[in-house]
Amino acid sequence: MRAGVLSDQRIIEFLNENFVNTWARNADLRCMRDSQGFEEMPPLARTIIGHKWRRSPVDTWVISPELEVVGHVAVNDYLDNNRREDGTLESENYLLFLAESLQGKLPGLGNTVLTSEQPSQRILDVFRTAEYGHQDYTVIVIDTTAFERGGTLIIDIEVGDEKAYGSFHLLDADHKLTFDAARKYPKGVLLEASHDIGWLGPNETGQMTYRFERGEVFKLVALGWISNEKGSVNAFQARISIESAEKSEKEVHNEK
Repeated sequence: MRAGVLSDQRIIEFLNENFVNTWARNADLRCMRDSQGFEEMPPLARTIIGHKWRRSPVDTWVISPELEVVGHVAVNDYLDNNRREDGTLESENYLLFLAESLQGKLPGLGNTVLTSEQPSQRILDVFRTAEYGHQDYTVIVIDTTAFERGGTLIIDIEVGDEKAYGSFHLLDADHKLTFDAARKYPKGVLLEASHDIGWLGPNETGQMTYRFERGEVFKLVALGWISNEKGSVNAFQARISIESAEKSEKEVHNEK
């Protein structure tokens, strides 16, 4: 990368102004995990290893001070999709990736985009219990901007059959994840599933709903219960769907 995007002066200045830049060898992370075990790894290394690590020869990660992954790109995939002989397109896209990470758009992390043509999607992911004084969490980005007239966001959640319990919280995309020291919940949530359905244990289900006036971007945050054994992991499935405002208006009209 030093002969490519990292040789671009604009990118050098943007990195120096906005980021604390560091690097680690993938081979060293793997060796650390295999020799020490996941639980004994430093928090930053665990964040990288535990976040759907692609194991590309070179990965770029953008990680917040709260150890939230806010951007990720596997460089081999990136170069395949954005390479141009003069390097222009490659540099422009890499700069865009860095900027979108700072803006909370979570580039490269697989946003769930809902549209009128595809108003529902199913997501399978995991949550992990908090360790070493910081909260582990899983973030799913939900893009509803296609619904300009608003609608109702419905999230049906089913937890897997492992022992760990979890809770689920809905935030707006611009909200930075900070946690209540006592409760280990994210502050400023729009809706807490725990208020409606409580903590979900193995094989339990629950539903979250949120009415929005105009399409926007949300974060669904999954947390492991602090009373679980450290390092406990469980899977969950979320069916995320939108009931559009237009559909609701038609139903009301038909009832009349």
